[in-house]
Amino acid sequence: MNDAISTDASTVDTWTPHERYDLLDGDGASFAATLAKFRVWAKEQPRKPLNLTTGWHTLSGEVVEQMLIRNANNRDVRYPTVLQYGTSLANKRWKKTGEPIIITDRDEVEDGQHRLLASYFTGVPLATFVVANVPYEKDLFAYIDNSVPRTGEDALKIAGLNGLSKHLAAVIKDWAIRYDEGMICYAGRLPMNPITNVDILDYARAHPDLSDAAHIVKDMYAVQADRLQDSKIATFVSWKILQHHGQNVLEDFMSALMNDNLPSTHPVTVLRRRLEEHEAAKDAPKRSAKKKQLLTPPKILALTIKAFNLMQSGTSARRLDPRADDPYPQFQDANPIAEAAQ
Repeated sequence: MNDAISTDASTVDTWTPHERYDLLDGDGASFAATLAKFRVWAKEQPRKPLNLTTGWHTLSGEVVEQMLIRNANNRDVRYPTVLQYGTSLANKRWKKTGEPIIITDRDEVEDGQHRLLASYFTGVPLATFVVANVPYEKDLFAYIDNSVPRTGEDALKIAGLNGLSKHLAAVIKDWAIRYDEGMICYAGRLPMNPITNVDILDYARAHPDLSDAAHIVKDMYAVQADRLQDSKIATFVSWKILQHHGQNVLEDFMSALMNDNLPSTHPVTVLRRRLEEHEAAKDAPKRSAKKKQLLTPPKILALTIKAFNLMQSGTSARRLDPRADDPYPQFQDANPIAEAAQ
């Protein structure tokens, strides 16, 4: 009989994992390759008794490796999920939710692979509830996790942040956090750690004025939001203008979006013209040159920021589209803009 392994986290220093991988600086392809090697190796490994009972445990080291060896029947691994859990563990934001890892009476691990992989490849112990000695069923895995997963919207609602919670969650996830971390680009998305429901909730609580801005756009600037092609962009832009400049400046910008009599070189006129080209391109034939006028949401936000900054500085414009090497624009504070205009 194989010797039982210790469940004491203090023994980790004397143990070496079979596979090492820098989860927080990896990518889906290299992670999949590492996992494939681990699984080939795992099939030939002896199983040491886990001696885990139902209850709370802090799993680490060889215990985690042995549990992964026993994890034969589970869904395909999703790298973003492992990365999300690993980031939470590494940043000490992992919470003891009570969601269990399931071990059958045949010592098979039927649920928990993403959490276990996150712990294994970060080297951070996993505090989790374990349900042991679950009666073995051939297709038990098919009955696990059939509930509906919570979304960022759910997190805001449950926390009492009702009213436009779905909209707010999308603004925070798609724009606010990425903008703060400098992770918005003209095309595609820059690599960054996954944004979790906890991140969304923390951000909403730290920025209650974002909810105020969302309600202002909904109640006062719905037509302008349509002109910007995206209500989430309209909310984010309005919030940033309120932060940097206040209500009067926001009103000036929203009025300009509706003003048909501005000069042709007014930056908001140039923005409106570019958005109209984008709208027309939607209905153009697939191979039409007009299709090149389509804008991605990050480009719409960038052009809107540029138009606003130029308007505030009193600068005219002929085009707003970025050049290949242009950095992504940022909202400018009131004082630097005023100084630049003098």
